[in-house]
Amino acid sequence: MRSFKLLVVFVLFFSGYADAQSGMYQLSAAQHAAVKKQAETTANAIITGNFKVLAKYTYPAIIQMSGGEAKMNATMKKGMEQMKAQGFSFKSLTIGNITQAKKSGSEIFAIVPDVLSMNGNGGTIIARSALIAISADNGKNWVFVDTAPLQKENITKIIPNYPAGLPIPERSQPSFIQNH
Repeated sequence: MRSFKLLVVFVLFFSGYADAQSGMYQLSAAQHAAVKKQAETTANAIITGNFKVLAKYTYPAIIQMSGGEAKMNATMKKGMEQMKAQGFSFKSLTIGNITQAKKSGSEIFAIVPDVLSMNGNGGTIIARSALIAISADNGKNWVFVDTAPLQKENITKIIPNYPAGLPIPERSQPSFIQNH
C-alpha cells in the first residue's frame, strides 16, 4: 500500500513538473466559462452580421490595422454583401472547447477551435479553424483573433505578447458536402 501511495505522489509530482516546464496555464472554471461564452457571442455576431458586437470582441490591434472600427465594419458589411451576391451564406459557427492556454505577462492566451459551416455552390462548405482568445483582466473579459490569416512568423507583429510555446493550430483545407 505504501508503494502505491509513493507511486501516486511520484506521478502527480512529475505531471505537475511537466506542466510547469511546458508553461501551460490551467484556466479556472470561471475563466473557461467566460472565454467559451464570449467566443460564442463573437461567433453569433459573425453569423448575424452584428459588427458592433463583433468589434467589442475583436483584438484592438486588428481594429487599428483595419483603419478603425467604422472602416472595419464597413469592410465586413461589404464582404458579407459580396458573399451573399455570389450565393454563399453562413450556416453556423460552432465554438469548441479550449485546447491550450498560456500566460504571458499580465495576459492569458487560449486557443479556441471553431467550425464554420456555409451554404453555397450547391452544398455545404465546412472549415475548421481556431481563435486566439486574449484576456488582460485575468480571464473575465476576452478579445479574439482568427488564426486563419496568421503565420508563426508574423504573429508577434500583431500580438506583441503572444507567448512562445503556444502553437497556432495548422490550417486545414475546407471540405465540401454536395447537396443531394
